[in-house]
Amino acid sequence: MYGAAHRQLFRALRTVSKNCANTLRKHQELIFVMIKFPWVDVLAKTLCIIYYSQSGTTERMAYKIKEGAEKTGLRVTLKKVEQSSVTDLLEAYATAVGSPTYFSNVTWQVKKLVDESIVLYRKAHSLENKVCGCFVSAGTRNDGKDCLRMLEIAFGVHHKMKMVPGIVLESKEAEQEGLQVCYQFGVKLAEQLVPH
Repeated sequence: MYGAAHRQLFRALRTVSKNCANTLRKHQELIFVMIKFPWVDVLAKTLCIIYYSQSGTTERMAYKIKEGAEKTGLRVTLKKVEQSSVTDLLEAYATAVGSPTYFSNVTWQVKKLVDESIVLYRKAHSLENKVCGCFVSAGTRNDGKDCLRMLEIAFGVHHKMKMVPGIVLESKEAEQEGLQVCYQFGVKLAEQLVPH
């Protein structure tokens, strides 16, 4: 009924099945983790938080954002803008950029990074569809909103990144209750990378 070709095919399938079973047994722990926790691949994704801080308020915001994002299991790197480059923007799955507000604008250190990112814009919108969120500290909410708008135009409009609505923290709000907004912002950024 069956010819030699069929017997050879059945033997090959049996060998493949045996090899698959051995592979499954060998990796059953990892497979269980991936089935139980489908977001396990998020461990490979990184949120890069880049900030400048003169008085320490923006730095406290950055650390609280990091804490919120890490709660979801996301890997987070924190960098002062002086130690970062456009490569950090390119390599991260998501980016958060923070600055104090000076005369309704970002600091020159953050502006320098934004200006240098033009090379990524020219390279076929290298940042397009990556997640980005911006955060600023300010003396007044209106100045902070203007500053935030500048960052969101650069990253959202020009770089075509997926923007998470940014946050403004007035200096007088920089206590524990105010920093809770930063924690929630970190969670929101991470949720963009972690499947629900």
